[in-house]
Amino acid sequence: MSTTKLPEGIQLERVEEFALTPPQHLGIQQLLKTAFPGYPDRTFYRQLPDFRYLGFKEGKLMAHMAVEHRLLHNAGQVFPVFGVIDLCVDPQFQRRRVASYLLDQLTRLGRAHQIDFLVLIATQHQLYLDNGFQLVSNPCVWMMISGDQSMGLTRRSVKHSLMVKPLSDQQWKEGLVDFLGPIF
Repeated sequence: MSTTKLPEGIQLERVEEFALTPPQHLGIQQLLKTAFPGYPDRTFYRQLPDFRYLGFKEGKLMAHMAVEHRLLHNAGQVFPVFGVIDLCVDPQFQRRRVASYLLDQLTRLGRAHQIDFLVLIATQHQLYLDNGFQLVSNPCVWMMISGDQSMGLTRRSVKHSLMVKPLSDQQWKEGLVDFLGPIF
């Protein structure tokens, strides 16, 4: 198990989505726009997450990770998963293992509550590979959302992007992955 420690002076909060305050929403929106140019003018991309990890230093939001808790269908089996979304750290605080600490906290939470896998979509892989994720190339199906509307189901491979981290003794299989909703 990882023993990543949070750098000194940084406070971490896990907050359910419905409990976020207006200042937290504003801080999240600003951080997401800094981290992901072109991000929509809101605090989520496709769908509201279930909860978030927020890292603060001297009252300023400097780290964020949204998490969806849902079932996912993988090659004939249904697994409870945590979907990792919009993990980002303010550029002033990068390279201090803050993102690794957030992933470690989610791993511990998942293992404590019978979550079988962490799942995410990423184009930059090294952080996740360093934290126990594997790059997989399953064919996938998910509900396509554009703006605020469902556009139907889409089926395609997300080559070089789909990453999983096992948290239990369950094995990830090569077959079809049905996200049972929108992609993370």
